Amino acid sequence: MDINEILIPAKAVEAVEDGHWIDDIIGAPGLRLKVRGLSSRKVMAYRDNQIRRVPRKDRDSQGNIKTDTLTSITRDTAIEVVLLDWEGITNNGEAVPYNKDQARQWLSSPTGDKMLGFITDAALQVDEMKNSSAEDLEKN
Repeated sequence: MDINEILIPAKAVEAVEDGHWIDDIIGAPGLRLKVRGLSSRKVMAYRDNQIRRVPRKDRDSQGNIKTDTLTSITRDTAIEVVLLDWEGITNNGEAVPYNKDQARQWLSSPTGDKMLGFITDAALQVDEMKNSSAEDLEKN
């Protein structure tokens, strides 16, 4: 087997690590998100650090992290390291430029769950690029 059929292309790894624009988000026509893949080293390191820092009071009797705390970590990870930019978001017809503080305001509560879903979907699409690229090479 040729090594080029095994290795993941550098461009796909770069998209996962540095972010990539995704504009094919189901249920969000016109929305473009620049996101890192959930499998990026930055995302995993940030999330792992947050998980390690969870105090005992936010864990159940077996040491598992409580659901509300995990949800909070997921939201925070999306804000801090997954979402890098957006296009196509408006407020009463006016474009809203990307701003991390605005993202935090929207995503920090359950009212932002739909947007969090769009971000997660886009990040998974970026991750899939890495797999798809390797599969495409394997077919050739």
